Formats: sequence, structure tokens, C-alpha cells
Amino acid sequence: MGNQIAPSSPPKDPIIALVLSLLLLGGAGQLYLGQTTKGIVIMAVCFLTCGVAGIGIVVGCIDAYMIAKRLQEGHSVDEWEFFWTNSNKQLTS
Repeated sequence: MGNQIAPSSPPKDPIIALVLSLLLLGGAGQLYLGQTTKGIVIMAVCFLTCGVAGIGIVVGCIDAYMIAKRLQEGHSVDEWEFFWTNSNKQLTS
């Protein structure tokens, strides 16, 4: 398991994460949320594949929004956690 990212105060906005990913190659929302390595990898893949018809950007947007929602709800997330992985974590103190 990688580094854990704790919820911030004030919480990161899921809409900002989504818009950043939409405008900046799918990984900018992850950078905003603290998932730096994951964000850089997503951006590089989208750039190198020319977005593969936008699929990488769409997945990046959905992922950024869903991860931001988890953080906003008080859950910590792993640096490499994606929106389809376990979301049943205990609330952090």
C-alpha cells in the first residue's frame, strides 16, 4: 500500500478536481488531491496516446471527482487508489 492522503481542512472540492482533469489531460485533478504520482502517470498516458478518443480524460475526471468525494466525506485514500477500489474505509479521526 502506498502513502495515505488524509482529508484536508477545508476539504478539496470535487467539482474543481473534475474540471482540472477535464481541462488538463485527465490527471490534474489527482495532482490537486495530492495523488501526485498517479496524476502525472495519467497525464503522461493521455498525452502519449492523444487521449485515446478521450477515454483517459473521462476516466481521469470520474476518478478525480469520486476520490475528492471520499476525501470530502472524511475518508483517507491511498496514493494509487482509484474510484473503483474499496470505498468502505473507516472514517479518520
